[in-house]
Amino acid sequence: MSEPQTIFKERSALAFDEEHWQKINYSTGCFENNFVKGKENYRNLELEKQRAYTLRNKSLLNTEKLLVDFETHFAENGGKVLWARNADDALTMIFDLIRKEKANAIMRSNSTVLDEIELNGFLERKNIRVVETEVGRFVLQKGQQKSYHPLSPSIHLSKEENNAILTSNFKLKPDSSVKQMVNFVRHEVGVETQDVSICVTGANFLLSDTGGVVLTENEGNILKSTSLAKIHIVVAGIAKVIPNMDDLSVLLPLLSLHSNGQSMAACNSITFGPSTTGNGPEQMYVILLDNNRSQLLAHETQRKVMSCIHCGACISICPVYKNIGGFSYGTKHIGPVGTVMAPLMEGLEDYNYLNSACSLCGKCVDICPVKIPLDDLIIENRHLAIMEKTGSARYESLVKAMIWHCKTRKKMDGPLFFKKLEMKRLLGPLWGEERPMPEFAAKSFSQQWRERNL
Repeated sequence: MSEPQTIFKERSALAFDEEHWQKINYSTGCFENNFVKGKENYRNLELEKQRAYTLRNKSLLNTEKLLVDFETHFAENGGKVLWARNADDALTMIFDLIRKEKANAIMRSNSTVLDEIELNGFLERKNIRVVETEVGRFVLQKGQQKSYHPLSPSIHLSKEENNAILTSNFKLKPDSSVKQMVNFVRHEVGVETQDVSICVTGANFLLSDTGGVVLTENEGNILKSTSLAKIHIVVAGIAKVIPNMDDLSVLLPLLSLHSNGQSMAACNSITFGPSTTGNGPEQMYVILLDNNRSQLLAHETQRKVMSCIHCGACISICPVYKNIGGFSYGTKHIGPVGTVMAPLMEGLEDYNYLNSACSLCGKCVDICPVKIPLDDLIIENRHLAIMEKTGSARYESLVKAMIWHCKTRKKMDGPLFFKKLEMKRLLGPLWGEERPMPEFAAKSFSQQWRERNL
């Protein structure tokens, strides 16, 4: 059993923690209610999703050309594009820029790609202070916890738990309201970002035709941070590039709706490079990150997952996530999208367990704003795992035993004791300790049939 699979098995015990289940389901339930209300703004949501599907798939097919065009136009705007083959390359580039500036701290936004390259841990080992500018992430950082959801990082914490973290680190009243805590965190972020000259963010989209970087948010922290910084560093996956600004009229409203039920996020901005007016960053860099994305794009079927716009809707709706939580996956990308991406980007042998964990309920497919057929892609992953013989040996033995028994009626009607023992040995370790083992009937179907029809 691989280390990630061991972590998954241990942490999945949260599925039987009723308090955890209630907190997650309350938060995801709020998302579902907001989504139902928000989609009423669309006369034909399915048609708009089909348009988004077409736009994103065209972009994927032309990724190479779009990236080259983006680099050309961004350079014309005064910025600089850096190409990173993997996370180590991206981290080295960021650290070199920090060292060049002689800075001892950076501010960063909430970003999945920055978590993917493990930016915080790397910089902390280099004695570089990282200031989280998003409210939920700021609290998690002070509580020495990781993000639980890509868009709602502290979804697993109750109001009281958030308050406990803040009161243990700052002079805050133990009975503070949510509004008081949010205002306090925003004030502290402002204090901690004073004299910090470097801001690192992700990107929602990259505009090929103009060299623009699209950033969308609700708190306004990215706009504030990038305005104060002398250097703005963007880290973006190579699949983020789209042809032009017109595509945003389809993608941004869908992103906002599927993120939190809004018609449009509170703050949407496009930055084209370093400031030309003296207000804003003097230097701007975009690090285009591969990190095995090109390897995934080479899969003719599974590359569809790269059209994801990272709205987080599939995670919020996923019954598996609602039960086991965000820490259990043991991967950089979680939820249904992570279930497809992680085995192909990080290795089927180590992460094949994710494909088996999926219930294939199809909820993620129904809600996806760009119509990614996630259930089909997970089935394809399972097929690949079988073909490459990276599946569980115990599971394969179980299947072979079932096939052997089902070949003839005589074998199916074998001794009850033997069937129970075989089930316990082969299925038991896969079934888990919390669930009762399936029971065989005392008499087989054929025996009961004969008795009833004599």
